[in-house]
Amino acid sequence: MSSFKKILVILNPAAGQRNTARIRSAIEAFMMEKGYNFVLRESKERGDAARWARAAVAEGFDLVAAAGGDGTMSEAADGIMRSGGRIPLAQIPTGTTNFAARALSIPISLRDSLSLIETGKSERFDIGYLPDHDRYFVFIMGTGYDATLIHDTPVELKKRLGFIGYVMFGIRKAGSVRPVQMELEIDGEVKHLRAHTIMVINIGSIQSLGFSFAPDIDPHDGKLNIEIMSTRSLWGSFQVVLRILTRRYHGYPDLKHIKARRIRITADPPIPVEIDGDPLGTTPFLAEVIHDAMPFLVPASYSRESYK
Repeated sequence: MSSFKKILVILNPAAGQRNTARIRSAIEAFMMEKGYNFVLRESKERGDAARWARAAVAEGFDLVAAAGGDGTMSEAADGIMRSGGRIPLAQIPTGTTNFAARALSIPISLRDSLSLIETGKSERFDIGYLPDHDRYFVFIMGTGYDATLIHDTPVELKKRLGFIGYVMFGIRKAGSVRPVQMELEIDGEVKHLRAHTIMVINIGSIQSLGFSFAPDIDPHDGKLNIEIMSTRSLWGSFQVVLRILTRRYHGYPDLKHIKARRIRITADPPIPVEIDGDPLGTTPFLAEVIHDAMPFLVPASYSRESYK
């Protein structure tokens, strides 16, 4: 039995393609079998997970478990941050892509992810923050091509195919990618350049698959990884994707990487912005990192040293 006295389970019925009633039944069966004191709430609209997670400490909970996809976890993390980042967040991955779970080495199996409540440990992670928007992000925010895809990819395609849906739509739109003039203020230093995409990454590696959006991503180092893409053709975009997939990040002029604690981005003309997969208007924006901001429940084998 873990040390958690009272657990709040937030279930998003709109996440993924699995049977919600079956998921709810499995979660309840596990909690009762293990003798946990728990409350399960099923979200009905955007903002429910954040609101419930924010009030969790005041209601006497010492763990929030988010059953859903990446968006559910991000929303619950936002709520915990707004109450001081004092209690851990566990993920029960029932979404379509479950990038969050994979990045934190959480098992995708429903039963195995629930078992972490007994066998896992609490580990603090950095969190990104946009002061001008008062928004937190756990994984990635970006501006340009990736944000445009999130804005424009049809909902049915995303629901039916998940991440593959973005890829398919992205390939169709890749020929229209054009760099724009940008001003970057990075830890106080101003740079001017042309780019079509800038990704600001806090957590962006899946170590079990040997995949990382950028080199040296460490969600415990108090810095954000900034990836700048400035290709001008379909072939150039393909080269960038291929280099990321094969971890050849350096030596290509249209793919640059910077680490920083704070970045402000302005674009002319303004371009779309996304935060953890949700649209967030257009540039400009300011992003900064909060070091060791809040705890997540991860496997006992998880080690910060694996990022070194």
